[in-house]
Amino acid sequence: MSASVRSTLSLCALFSLISCGLIIDIPDDSGIRYWPGSVNQVLSETEIPNICFDFGVNKCSVEALFCIKDAAGEIPGIYQWEDQTVFFRPQPDLIPGRRYTFSFVGNYHDLRGIEYSAHMIVPFYYMQRDESAPYLVSSVPASGQTIVADSTIRILFSEAIDPASGEGGIRIQPDTPFTASWENGGTELVLTPRDEWEHCRCCTIGLTEELQDESGIPLAETRDLVFWIQGDIESPRVLSVTPALNLPAQLYPAAGYTIGEPVELQDVLLIQFSEAMDTDSTAGAMRLLPAVTKQCVWIDAEFLVVVPMGGFAANTEYLLEFGTRAADRAGNKIEMLEPIHFTTVPAEITVVTEFVQDGFQLGPGDYSTATAVEIQPYPISSSADYELLFHFTGFGFDSNTEKSRVQEAITLLCIFPDSGIADPIAAGYSWMGDLILGVTYSELQSSTATRKVYYLLCIRGGPEGIATDEGHQLQQDLEQLLVSAVE
Repeated sequence: MSASVRSTLSLCALFSLISCGLIIDIPDDSGIRYWPGSVNQVLSETEIPNICFDFGVNKCSVEALFCIKDAAGEIPGIYQWEDQTVFFRPQPDLIPGRRYTFSFVGNYHDLRGIEYSAHMIVPFYYMQRDESAPYLVSSVPASGQTIVADSTIRILFSEAIDPASGEGGIRIQPDTPFTASWENGGTELVLTPRDEWEHCRCCTIGLTEELQDESGIPLAETRDLVFWIQGDIESPRVLSVTPALNLPAQLYPAAGYTIGEPVELQDVLLIQFSEAMDTDSTAGAMRLLPAVTKQCVWIDAEFLVVVPMGGFAANTEYLLEFGTRAADRAGNKIEMLEPIHFTTVPAEITVVTEFVQDGFQLGPGDYSTATAVEIQPYPISSSADYELLFHFTGFGFDSNTEKSRVQEAITLLCIFPDSGIADPIAAGYSWMGDLILGVTYSELQSSTATRKVYYLLCIRGGPEGIATDEGHQLQQDLEQLLVSAVE
């Protein structure tokens, strides 16, 4: 083999690997420049927050992540692009002396669709650094409201607070064990009771001047937040059961249809309760019939995800209910008047037929009896009999009984002329795993100048055709008209 031929083959192999996704571009964002680029940097009046990329990016995916925040949340503004640099122009202008946060966090894409992950959070000041004292902006829920015993309380400050100062700067009466965490760059305090706030009591959260910002400046004034803790006496209910996609990283997004429609076999069930539940007792009290090996995943105490391990059975009616052990965190038993019923889809199998000697394939939607496809019964390049490969997707055939049923569901018949030419003989079957079947046919006849020979390839669908024991099946018969080439 000459060097030029070897070079050509090497290039073809390289292009094939790239097209098949076997050679993967590794995202490199090391050349990106951010402004501001250092913590607590002071921007001048003419400096505008920006990101400069050294490669082309999907602008919408970048703008969805890039924002400027202050203590109250995101700042409104517009994006302007100059080549590969995006500027964020606040509207109205930033306030001199105020502390802001440059945020670029999440996933975005370049122009080739390659995904990059960003996590850049930079506090900065505008025009000057204001050393004024931090102050309380708001709380959720607001002071004076009635809350339940396990409520989380979120308190927002004007500046980032030094977490170490919280130990002496937060006082709760009556004394209640709690967990304090800081979010949004240290500007938001999240208070959660380790057990519960005390029932039927007035709870006071005192924020003292021992709280200090990152510069050591104490809180402008002591503040008390007051809440009334109300005991829960209402029975919890199931608000909804929604089919969802089995995507844990995305917190199981809705699948886009209702529980009243047939449920896809690989989808999960997202159950929403009317209030926070006792997760252990509720998960243990759930019944799904017919029985399914399942996993229960709590997104939070109000949302339970039921994940069928291995999927639901096809074409099956299920019953979902909760026993009396299911209860909320106050011990109230669930109120469920009747079970929830749902059915699953009949699992669909698809097939692609590969005509090996002729080098083409027929996929879903390609089969036709109106237009004949020409085949070469005995190609010049080979004296072997004619071979078809059937590639199945959806579900495999793992038992000999299923494989035998598939073989019987595939036929190749001579339909013209109706006499003088016998049907082709299936000389051999070979399975490559559970998803690919090879069938070798003999005694196919070529057409002549005066006589065309037509064959009909039939692939039978339905429960008596291409189907598994679990009910997965080819939904309808497939037929393709073939005509043999002139010898």
